[in-house]
Amino acid sequence: MARFTSAYSTFRIGLDEVNSLRRMAGLKERQDPIGLRHEINAMCRGAVVLLSAHLEAYIKDLGESALDAIHRKSVQRTRLNSAIFYHVSKDLLDEVSDAREPARIADRVFRFLSSDSSYWSLTGAFPQPIPAERFNKGFSNPSFDKIRAYFNRFGYTDYRRDLARRLKADFAAVQNVVDHLVDTRNKIAHGDSHATKTPKEILDIVTMVRKYGMATDAVFAAWCKRNLCSIK
Repeated sequence: MARFTSAYSTFRIGLDEVNSLRRMAGLKERQDPIGLRHEINAMCRGAVVLLSAHLEAYIKDLGESALDAIHRKSVQRTRLNSAIFYHVSKDLLDEVSDAREPARIADRVFRFLSSDSSYWSLTGAFPQPIPAERFNKGFSNPSFDKIRAYFNRFGYTDYRRDLARRLKADFAAVQNVVDHLVDTRNKIAHGDSHATKTPKEILDIVTMVRKYGMATDAVFAAWCKRNLCSIK
């Protein structure tokens, strides 16, 4: 069995991209930290945004690996947490919930039945692939709590406990770095010119995020193997 999921392997390539920006910024910093400060800041700010995007994509890829394996390996739906069904159809169920007039409610129920009724059964396996784009909708800005909530969609409610056990003394620091990364990314996206990092700070963040990604890969894959099927 592979040591890591394909999602983590792709994530490591993304981390290499971030490190390429960090190294270029570091080179400019050694050449002329004052005269090249605007270029250095731009590269470091870009590295923060890119790293946050790669982390978000990684979590979604992990989820999609599970969704794909559930269908491909014909996992029986009796084994699945009810939350999975809800998030498969959340967009349509929310439309039904938001409607007020009887005719509008009925129209939306018919739309739900026409589109998604084949998913809603506890008999056998899913007859068709689970729509990952719909399942992932609403997940962005991957703070620790949002990532934990995303894994809850599968019924994985012990993520924080499992991660803390794996990371041990590093857990609090790693969690804080993930939240700080997303907070800095949001400030950059909203035009905060003071939200930047030095090349050394980028290196420290990447190191911690890599550790976080590796631990998350291990605990989520282990949970899937116990409760669903292998995703490696």
